[in-house]
Amino acid sequence: MPLINYITIKILSMKQFLLPCALLIFGSAFGQEPLLEEDFESYSVGDYIGVASSVWTTWSGTTGTTEDSQISDEQANSGTQSMKIFGTLAGGPMDIYLPIGLESAYEVSYNIYVPSGGSAYMNVQEQLTPGAPGFWAFDMVFSGNGSMQLSIDQVDIAFGSYNQDEWTSVSLRMDPVNDRAEVFIGGEYIANFAFDGIIGGLNFFGFGDGNSAGLYYIDDVVVVETDDVVNGIAEVSNLDVAFGPNPANDYINISCNVTNGIVRIMALNGQVVKEIITSNLISGQRIDLDLDNGIYLIEVSSNGNRTMRKLVVSH
Repeated sequence: MPLINYITIKILSMKQFLLPCALLIFGSAFGQEPLLEEDFESYSVGDYIGVASSVWTTWSGTTGTTEDSQISDEQANSGTQSMKIFGTLAGGPMDIYLPIGLESAYEVSYNIYVPSGGSAYMNVQEQLTPGAPGFWAFDMVFSGNGSMQLSIDQVDIAFGSYNQDEWTSVSLRMDPVNDRAEVFIGGEYIANFAFDGIIGGLNFFGFGDGNSAGLYYIDDVVVVETDDVVNGIAEVSNLDVAFGPNPANDYINISCNVTNGIVRIMALNGQVVKEIITSNLISGQRIDLDLDNGIYLIEVSSNGNRTMRKLVVSH
């Protein structure tokens, strides 16, 4: 189900939320047609986003107050406006929430600008109602020193970097079906990790890194369908792998832009079910499968490079 019941979602303070109806109902039928595109250009400078928008709200659901963000023309990645988030060292009171509620694979992307002296904090929830116990998916901090940390349950699991005083792209690919998520910052792969809830919502909080107060801008938010996310499938590589048929029955033909390599086929739990050392990948290699129905990963490695693809076996 692409969105929960296609109905208006009611959260906390009784304010109702609904992604634009045409996008909500028909968006997934058009492949890469976004469910939501938000560049903040349709509002007036100074508008409270939770009041002016039918989609955005705050953590508590109270809009039009210091918890709500206002539209700014101080910075913009596209056009002339963005959403400004700021707070104190203690955090808040600004606390903006985008309820999403998707149950299949979607990418939530946006651009962030952190000026010198500022920092940023945001998180993803695994339930529509923010703050539900046990459904805090992951947190991201853009520190004042140009580093970025991704954490789960207050434990850092991945690190990256970004440039202050510049716009940086953020891509969150989340797949509740395969229970995986992956993050890219500035186009660079950061992490692939377990994600075992629905895509509940995205929270921008007026908090920073604990050393500098939160101050940042958000622009060009997009919610769009994406491919399945499985363990390690997004690793960047110079290997150009092609194989088929997919779905496969009892064999595949696989080729690559290198001659020598190792081909492994793995179950989603990481177990290697087949491994072949080959010296003719450029011309192509037939691999007999003898596998049960299901989803597998094909890993090709050569000269320190590695890439993965998804294989579906269906008899």
